[in-house]
Amino acid sequence: MTTEGHERQPRRRPATRKGRPTLTRELIAERALELAGTEGFPAVTMRRLASELGVTVRALYNYVDDRQEVIELATHAFTSRWEAPALTVDRWETGLRDYCGRLRELYRRYPRVLLVPLDESVGPGGVHSARLRNPDKVLGLLHDLGIDPQRAALIHAELGLKLFAFALLVDYRADQATGPARTNDALSLPESWLAAHASLDVPHLTEAHATGLSPDAIFAHIIDTLLAAIRAEVSVGTEPGPARPRS
Repeated sequence: MTTEGHERQPRRRPATRKGRPTLTRELIAERALELAGTEGFPAVTMRRLASELGVTVRALYNYVDDRQEVIELATHAFTSRWEAPALTVDRWETGLRDYCGRLRELYRRYPRVLLVPLDESVGPGGVHSARLRNPDKVLGLLHDLGIDPQRAALIHAELGLKLFAFALLVDYRADQATGPARTNDALSLPESWLAAHASLDVPHLTEAHATGLSPDAIFAHIIDTLLAAIRAEVSVGTEPGPARPRS
């Protein structure tokens, strides 16, 4: 019962219970994201998630309706972590390098989340506004540089595809490897493959393998070529428009 002018305050849950964090939607999303990041979304089942959190499956259903909601909580949490720098015409190269570097780090932290289009169907509820804002910032920068919308869309698509492929084919492989394989696998060419075909005459591939290109060197090259392509577009296009900071 309440007295006039005094509403009953909702009972606050304790931060921990029996030494474990109290179950919340945020905690469910975080653990699902971590699991998907390392093992992929097929590993995110209600039973597995309950085991990871130390609760019963029934307890999960007090916070989410079904597995689909868990998936969308995880993808929303993932896209919410996508932070982009300010992008301005006067420092566009520095800004884009920073943009790509931040996205690389996010992908590197949760690599197998990138496979979600193959594994799941995610609705609008699973997408944080950053997933829309950040690409718009890049396209806006390209517009301010005087690049027409179609060319800007192509450049943005190329950037996204290269970062996506790099995360899965280079960083992920290198991060899973140890020792010398960590560097050599950056070329998607494990030492064991060459050893198994020692009699095969592939001198140029062997020479490239021996260079020991690091993931960082490959990433820098990818970004350098993308920036060079943008510079070429700017040099043959119209004068850049008025600079607008995109923070």
